[in-house]
Amino acid sequence: MSINPIRTPSVVYNTQKQTSQAQRNSEAQDGTTIQSKNSWVSEADKRRQALDDKYRRINEQNKRFKHPEQHIFDKYKNPHSPYFRHDLSEIEREASLSAEISWLYNGKAGCYDMRDSLFRDEGLIHGGVEAAERKAFNRQNVNDQLKQLLEKYQISIPDNMKLMFTIDPNDYKLTVSGTDDMEFVRMLEAALNTDNNSKELFMHIIQSRSHDSAQFTPEKYDKYNLVRVIKNATGYDLKKLKVSDGKFITEDGTDIFEIYKKALRKNPYMSQEDYGVATAYYGSQLYALAKNGFDSIPDLFLAIGYENGSLQDIGQKESYGTGKTDWIKEWKESL
Repeated sequence: MSINPIRTPSVVYNTQKQTSQAQRNSEAQDGTTIQSKNSWVSEADKRRQALDDKYRRINEQNKRFKHPEQHIFDKYKNPHSPYFRHDLSEIEREASLSAEISWLYNGKAGCYDMRDSLFRDEGLIHGGVEAAERKAFNRQNVNDQLKQLLEKYQISIPDNMKLMFTIDPNDYKLTVSGTDDMEFVRMLEAALNTDNNSKELFMHIIQSRSHDSAQFTPEKYDKYNLVRVIKNATGYDLKKLKVSDGKFITEDGTDIFEIYKKALRKNPYMSQEDYGVATAYYGSQLYALAKNGFDSIPDLFLAIGYENGSLQDIGQKESYGTGKTDWIKEWKESL
């Protein structure tokens, strides 16, 4: 079961610049082939759609009655009514009652109860299994995209050749190891470092990690995230700034934290509360890193293997490479 031990408070994360779908589409049009996130329809998504279809239709039927709310109550709370649903369990009646009332007054679902009678003969959804299936889905897509990228540059990787792709978190430069053919390495690195391909692969490795990943520590991830957040907001790279009096400073001696706060204040969508949380959260990390030195915490270098047309996870038990995901099916069946 995947457990993410590395968390950033959502109220803080949401205040930073995000990569929108439009931006991602633009990256693809600009030449970026690898996409760390791909369109995924989970079992939960399918069931939510099924519930919407069911109760949209039932809502139209309910509204034909003079007193729709009373009719809904009779169906699920009045055993003496000719409309009472004796064929449902108590839990299923509660699920339907809640759904129909929400549709009647809001025209949509307030929440989705997966104990609905519609799924009586289906198992409950397990969040951990769904997360694993999503990771496996993305891996297959990234494998296909990587194949397209290699074909674009007319690069053929020999069968059974075991390569390692390592990515620098500061500039997303990817290096290749696993072969002594330096000309082959040069060509492969040149292809993988085009556009945003190496960055997308870096993000894919992050999204594929499991709780036991040897590549990740909270300290490394916090440092990477801090550098990314500051650069997105100010344009400055912490790695390249000098430290003076326990502060990261620019060429003219300005404290980078002051520039960061000024950038946040210009965000019209940021509340005062979010501003306070963001400055407190990142401010403490920033000054701690300046005090101890940028290199006091190792950079989050990430690596992933590649063999026979598939990326292969390293340093963790959970694998999403081609032919190595039977554990997900077995886990699902065991539930």
